[in-house]
Amino acid sequence: MSVAWWRLLRRLLVFLLGALLLGALVGQWQLALGLAASAALVWQLWQLYQLERWLNSGSQAMRPSRAGAVWNGVFDHVMRLRRQSRKRKRKLGRLLEQFQQATAALPDAAVLLDDDNRLLWCNAASRRLLGLDMGRDSGRPITHLLRYPGFVAFLGPRREPDSIEFPAPVDDGLLLSARIVPYGKKQRLLLATDVSRVRRLEQMRREFVANVSHELRTPLTVISGYLETLLDSDDPALEVWRQPLRGMQQQAGRMLHIIEDLLMLARLESQRERSPRRPVAVPTLLADIADDAVALSGEQNHCIELQADQGLWLLGCEKELRSAFSNLVFNAVRYTPAEGRIEIRWFADDSGLHLVVADTGEGIAPHHIPRLTERFYRINRDRSRISGGTGLGLSIVKHVLNNHGGQLHITSEVGVGSVFSCDFAAELRATPPVAPLPCRVSPTGQGC
Repeated sequence: MSVAWWRLLRRLLVFLLGALLLGALVGQWQLALGLAASAALVWQLWQLYQLERWLNSGSQAMRPSRAGAVWNGVFDHVMRLRRQSRKRKRKLGRLLEQFQQATAALPDAAVLLDDDNRLLWCNAASRRLLGLDMGRDSGRPITHLLRYPGFVAFLGPRREPDSIEFPAPVDDGLLLSARIVPYGKKQRLLLATDVSRVRRLEQMRREFVANVSHELRTPLTVISGYLETLLDSDDPALEVWRQPLRGMQQQAGRMLHIIEDLLMLARLESQRERSPRRPVAVPTLLADIADDAVALSGEQNHCIELQADQGLWLLGCEKELRSAFSNLVFNAVRYTPAEGRIEIRWFADDSGLHLVVADTGEGIAPHHIPRLTERFYRINRDRSRISGGTGLGLSIVKHVLNNHGGQLHITSEVGVGSVFSCDFAAELRATPPVAPLPCRVSPTGQGC
């Protein structure tokens, strides 16, 4: 207990004892004691009244004086709290001003939404990119302000896809990319970025690659034709040139493969809408690819085993799926040593439909795996050149799977082998037009 409280109690005790003594002298000690207690209570109530009036008068009013030690301490404590509160307000005001300046300088639109997707706040860029006005649109659902068809699903609980692109409401020439990030309790922050310039540059790059590839394909085809004619000739004068001609033919063929892959990538990247989906007989498709893989294996005598559920078809584009699946299988053949084993499995489970290509090759170090789907990324450039790889196969696989809503998963262990898995949603399962045959296991390689 503080000194002020001891003083108050001592004074109160002296006051009550004096009143009791005075009452005893006049023979009315009960009345005197009651009057003294009432007087003490009235004094405390008066101090409470002064405190309440002072608090209501604002921070600039003078503190009541002559309130006694205890009440002076209360008033002093309240004044300290007021000073601290003013300092916090000034600090928060400066932080708020800095935040507003920072958000005003952002080139991206930032929109704060509540749990019901109602607009709580937006920055200056939101007016320029999204046409939003804080005074006019505050409290309104964002779906009433941005009427892009896929926007409702994008804001849903599943948040699929992770981001969405749509033309700016204020200018159809601008393309915006939007994403949602959690913010505070039951709030979300919508961020929209202008990606028009990036998309235009990407389109220019795709057109350049496609045009150059088209221009190169014709002369390379002519060169390959002449080389083939020369190699088929029985002219003795050409014997000394046969080895160089074969090397030229091999490199010309490799260039043609690169051009074909570049054209395929350009087509996959440039199409704005997904290719029409039709039932694809994946088991038959894989059987054809497995036969081609045997021919590619040649004298390396790989054991190529196919396990496919004959009743499992897929809704998709057959040309794209053939390109993706053949790239996976042919890569396994190219990078698996002779006498190695390659397993192709096509099956379904509760999570969806799956194509798995597993090999017993040299394996891939973990730091290479995230970059395998990049264009022209090679782990070993010399080996890729010898094996005939273009460095574009897995890029094609990734784009084909994206067009089909699928995902590519890669696991590998150096010295053991690699597993490439193409996973599709169960909704893409198609019904075969005829009664399905039983699941088969067909070893197609010579070394099985």
